[in-house]
Amino acid sequence: MIKIIVADLDGTLLDSKKRVPENFPALIRELTKKGILFVPASGRAFYTLSKLFGPLSEQMGFICENGCALYYKCDLIRIAEIEKPELKRILDMVFALGDLYPGLCGLKGIYIQHRTPKFLEQVRRYFSQPIMMDSVYDAVDLDAFCKFSCIDQIDAETHGLPGLAALTDKYDLLPSGENWLDIAQKGENKGSALRLLMEKLGVSPDETMAFGDFVNDMSLMSACTHTYAMKNGHPDIIAAARHITEKTNDENGVIYTIAKELNLSL
Repeated sequence: MIKIIVADLDGTLLDSKKRVPENFPALIRELTKKGILFVPASGRAFYTLSKLFGPLSEQMGFICENGCALYYKCDLIRIAEIEKPELKRILDMVFALGDLYPGLCGLKGIYIQHRTPKFLEQVRRYFSQPIMMDSVYDAVDLDAFCKFSCIDQIDAETHGLPGLAALTDKYDLLPSGENWLDIAQKGENKGSALRLLMEKLGVSPDETMAFGDFVNDMSLMSACTHTYAMKNGHPDIIAAARHITEKTNDENGVIYTIAKELNLSL
């Protein structure tokens, strides 16, 4: 019996206009009746996700910051905090490389210093509480930080990824759609957060279902048994998943699949 369902958001649960499906509240009602926990898994922060899902958040779990923060029914379970000296060292490397606009991801918001309209538009698309600083170095003592989210002005895979390769002994560098490049402690990802949640709730991999569409969802594919790549997914995620959805994210593929597999009437 399925007890946890995890789904990435952009390209997976949400459509191309970043909208939650209309029948999502009905899904949560039916899953709650059956004792099944729905868990969005995203690079976004909890404060953004809780606004997106509103009162339904009280009935859900959240894998935030690509796995660096875990919440259960709005309570923080764990944050993979990066130490302050390391924050400053990474900022030094980011600015030395150039053409990377960093955001420091904390519990209170994302702290940024760049103010170009295009950068601000990209940040506000995913973070509801950008905090403007004259220098992001000044933010280090203001919050607990678990991740960097950088916009690469050139290309994340060909510029930021090789340019910051010296960090890979302690950190994972993860391109995440558009020109985003995330930096987080090694091994802190959506899959590790899901395993922690399963352990906390006493749920096995065979009782867990996961959906994803991009390479930053790859760790989910090895964390549980019932894995689904979106029909519109990246070739690597399609190769890693046990199943492929019949419908894309713009066709409500996640909810369609859940309803079909669990015999739900929505």
